[in-house]
This record gives sequence, structure tokens and C-alpha cells, in this order.
Amino acid sequence: MDDENKNDGMVTAVRALVEDYVKPKVELITTPDGVAAPFVMTADRVFRIGMHEFDDARAFPRFRHGTAALLSLDSLIDHTNRFKDADSMLFADDNRSAPSIMSVLDYHPAGEAVATTPRFGKHRAIFSFPLSDEWKAWTEFNKHPLKMAAFAEFVEERIIDVLHLIPEEDELSHDLQKFISACGGEAIIATPQKLVELSRGLKVNESSVIKEVVNLGTGEGQILFSSEHSDSNGQPLRVPSLFLIAIPVFRNGPLYRLAARLRYRKTAEGILFWYDLWRADRVFDHAFKEGCERAKVETELPLLFGQPE
Repeated sequence: MDDENKNDGMVTAVRALVEDYVKPKVELITTPDGVAAPFVMTADRVFRIGMHEFDDARAFPRFRHGTAALLSLDSLIDHTNRFKDADSMLFADDNRSAPSIMSVLDYHPAGEAVATTPRFGKHRAIFSFPLSDEWKAWTEFNKHPLKMAAFAEFVEERIIDVLHLIPEEDELSHDLQKFISACGGEAIIATPQKLVELSRGLKVNESSVIKEVVNLGTGEGQILFSSEHSDSNGQPLRVPSLFLIAIPVFRNGPLYRLAARLRYRKTAEGILFWYDLWRADRVFDHAFKEGCERAKVETELPLLFGQPE
């Protein structure tokens, strides 16, 4: 009986020893700057408990974090003004396919790290500039050759974007004035009516035989068709050198005037037409910088072009 009790006591002691060995222990480790971080120690490893594990039990968050996705520049400005402080910053990304402005509200203070207190930079807001439907339509087919029927359909679909009247010189940018002058002046600019006439002529002559293509010194092209259609009089089809459009770069934004040069090329399958938007890149840059300048002025924050760290 004594031996049995002795064995039971030994088993109990061993079990207690093993359980004590494998039992997780929660401890605190304190950094040199006084921050206490909890960790769990087991028989085979030690792992840290993240402070975020306790967020659900807190009455309020330890700090502001997250990125608000705003749908307008006005909203970005209002959100930034609500939460900004002296060290907040704006960052602009001029990617032409996805332009955006981000505000980092808890950005690092200026100066050397040893003299300032760094911050997390996790409280942010972003506005992605939505490209207008007009801008996407005209840039999608820019410099893209199309067959006559397809080009005619595009011209008629977007004819509302074409300027009806030639703007006064003071309504055009200096560079655009110089470009129009170098191309031959206002006489070679097509009106919407002229483009509709051109598109209808292209549709009529879609299956025609091309007899001659001549470039005239006036800046216009002349295409002579031998048509099988009974309603065609066989007269030359004059193609203007360029036309002007007025479209917004960004949705609900101001209108910008662009020149589009008309081009065509004779191929074995017929004539291909396209247009070439003159310096659309500069128009985009101007529109984006205007938005950046507005955000900078109305938030009274510094703005950098790039991405925050």
C-alpha cells in the first residue's frame, strides 16, 4: 500500500512538472524607452501578443488609422481640414491613367528624427480623379486608324464635343494659337457641320473604288471615289486638316480646348482615317495641376508629387 501511494505521488509530481513546463506563461517585456509589450512563453517558443489583439476590449482606439476613399475633391479638402494638424501633408500622383491626391494626416514632423517624434502615418484620405467619359472616348481612339464606316460612326457619336465656332484668340492657349497658325490658320478648321458632311460622305462611299488621292496645298485633302451608289455624284470629298474639341479632362470638370488633326492613308483594303490630338498630355497635366493647386490652397498644406512612405 505504501508503495502504491508512493507511485501515485510520483505520478502526480511528474504530471505537475510536465504541466508546469508546457503551460503558457504571459509575461511583459519593457523596452528601453519604457514601452511594455506582452508576450507568451511556452516550452518551445516565445511569441509576441500584438496590441491590436485588445482593440475590441477598448473603450476607444489607441490612435486614428485607416484610409478614407473620397469621391470628390471637395470631400477630400473637407475631410483633410477636419483632421489635419501642423504636420499633415498632401501627396499627388500624376499617373495619367489613375491620377490621385492623398492626404496623410498624421505625417512625421519636419526636422531630424532625434529632435522630433515620428508618427505612424496611418490616418489618410485619398481622392482618385475620375476621367470624364469624353476624355476616355477621345483618347481611346487617338492615333488609332479606323475604316471609313467606323470612323464616320465615331465622328457622328462625338459630334457634340466639336466646337461650332472658332474661338477668339484670347480664348485659346498661346501654344494652340501658334499651332493653328502654323497649320494654315482658321481657314483649315472644320466645323461640326463639315465633319457630319464628311462622315456621311464616307458612309456613302464605303464600298467605292478609290481612283485618286491628292494632297492640296490649301491644307485640305481630296479623295475622288468611283461609286457604285446611285445617289453619289462622284464629286471629290474634301477632308479638312483639323478640328477643335472642348471636353473636360475629369468628370464634372472645366472644359479644355484641344486640336485634333485629321489623317488618312490609302491601303489595299481602302482608306483608313484617324485623328491625332495635339499635345493632349499637356492638357492633362494642366488640369491635374489645377486640382492640386486648389487642394494645396484650400487645405493650407504642403503638397509633394509622389507616394508617401
